Amino acid sequence: MSKQHVGIRFVFPWLMCILISPCCQLIADDDLSLEDRQRVAAIERYRIQAINRVIQSVVAIYDEDRQGGGSGVIIDPSGIVLTNHHVIMGAGVKGWGGLADGKLYRWKLIGTDPGGDLAIIQLEGKSVFPATPLGDSDKVRVGDWALAMGNPFILTEDQAPTVTLGIVSGVKRYQPGAGQNQLVYGNCIQVDSSINPGNSGGPLFNFKGEVIGINGRGSFKERGRVNVGLGYAISANQIKNFIPDLLATKLVEHATLDASFSDRGGKVVCSQLNRDAPVATAGLDLGDELLVFEGEKVKNANQFTNLICTLPEDWPTELLIRKQDGTEHQIVVRTFGLPYAKPRVRGGQGGKDEEDPEKKKKLERQRQMVALLSANPGDIRYPEINRGYAQRILERWKESVNADSSTGVAKLSGEILEGGKAQGTQETWLASDGRIRVNQVMDGLLVVYQYDGNSFWQTKAGETTELSLQEAQSRWGFEQALMMGSVFRQKPLDIFGQVLIDGSDKAMGGNAYRFKVVPSEGDAVYCWFSMFDLKGKPKVSLVKSSLERDCLIGGGSTFASWTQVGPVQLPLKRQKVLGLEESIELQVIDSSFEWLESVGDDLFSTNVQTK
Repeated sequence: MSKQHVGIRFVFPWLMCILISPCCQLIADDDLSLEDRQRVAAIERYRIQAINRVIQSVVAIYDEDRQGGGSGVIIDPSGIVLTNHHVIMGAGVKGWGGLADGKLYRWKLIGTDPGGDLAIIQLEGKSVFPATPLGDSDKVRVGDWALAMGNPFILTEDQAPTVTLGIVSGVKRYQPGAGQNQLVYGNCIQVDSSINPGNSGGPLFNFKGEVIGINGRGSFKERGRVNVGLGYAISANQIKNFIPDLLATKLVEHATLDASFSDRGGKVVCSQLNRDAPVATAGLDLGDELLVFEGEKVKNANQFTNLICTLPEDWPTELLIRKQDGTEHQIVVRTFGLPYAKPRVRGGQGGKDEEDPEKKKKLERQRQMVALLSANPGDIRYPEINRGYAQRILERWKESVNADSSTGVAKLSGEILEGGKAQGTQETWLASDGRIRVNQVMDGLLVVYQYDGNSFWQTKAGETTELSLQEAQSRWGFEQALMMGSVFRQKPLDIFGQVLIDGSDKAMGGNAYRFKVVPSEGDAVYCWFSMFDLKGKPKVSLVKSSLERDCLIGGGSTFASWTQVGPVQLPLKRQKVLGLEESIELQVIDSSFEWLESVGDDLFSTNVQTK
């Protein structure tokens, strides 16, 4: 055992003895070695530094009259705040948020998830807010330190949050909901950090300065509304699945397969099934064994319930099943949504309640929440707000891959592969002024695609024809180039139409924003942007595009191996994929790339097609 481990072994029990046992005899400083005292001081500094890194991002949430009490945390510098659905149910659709700087800022509700007790609100009043990123809650282990921060018992008169420290006392817990499919805590984190009334919606931090959960529940029933050391937090990884839907200004529903599973003879088998459900159409039958769900080996039926609780409606869900004949099958289907009971206004319906100013305000808040919860789940309630978030996401993508405004042309050259075998070649030119050219050779036939900044062209067998936008997007290779080249435009993707966040999705195995781009004429197209990089850090990157949401008709394109080419990053690996499974049909892998400061204008002219 190392000296470091010996120190931790003996110092920590001493500290805990002081903290939890008043009868324990205090040990004088002289009884500790200099090395032990330094370790104690270092641990204290580490804890305080962790608190200081995140405390500015904690929000005390109040209603329009600056009353009530709840908590939240800023997860994006633009002022995007996570909180509980039940917090905004009490506060309404707008109010005030207090930060540790002592100031109050206006907030408005963006999207809410009654099923998982989650909501997003937007703080206003600053261009940049202090923010703390989401961590990977799958890495949380029992015994990890956990910092809970918030506004318990409305103690934050100066808006500085209350901090409590404890450990994670359980993971992957399940807490049943209230009402029809509401406030269900699946796969949640259990902590002994003090969580009391008012802490709801506040963050649970690790010592790395990451949000690992949103505190929402405690075991308060029949205990006088005081903490007894059992609190529950919505996991950060569940939250990641819902953020795009919430930013899309939706009322969100949670997922169901329209199928139930039970434990039988050491197996998890399908015990109930709606024959019209997509999962049944895809091949699931009664009695089939569920082996893997969303990448996790399923050990019992409760685990399946826990996992599906963390997914939104319309999620592309992956199952591995074993048929009764012993064969195994992979199924990928989109989920249904679990409906909520329609709300109603409680209390007075007018009369004297309308005459009392306080009761009138309360009644109006109730009506606003009833209107919100009566919306069609999945509908975009505020397109303009949605478009604003979509543009912010695209701007971050542009900033991350296009570092400066250097003029020139990126040239990519590589092979077209099918099943790992070369089937042709492709050369792509992307000009900083938006012009594009693609030379594609397959089966000895050269096809040239061009965008001159105004129109789309195809030259095949010596004949040049103008293409519509939708025709251009249907040409694999051209569509890829148009997507890649859009990073040079002032507003990426604007040549395709108006951009909306369509919802939460998965692309290339990771969380993604699914965008719907609606042209003035013709059908919408879709593209997917990542939320995080491979290390789990926030990063916006183009990962997929398609003419159809599920890539069933004509397939779609995926983008990978982003590499610096002059002032811009571009994907040197593109794949044509089919279906929700993203099965690969073709690949383009560029073996060479360069940044050309200038090229002849004839390269992009439809009069010269053999460059």
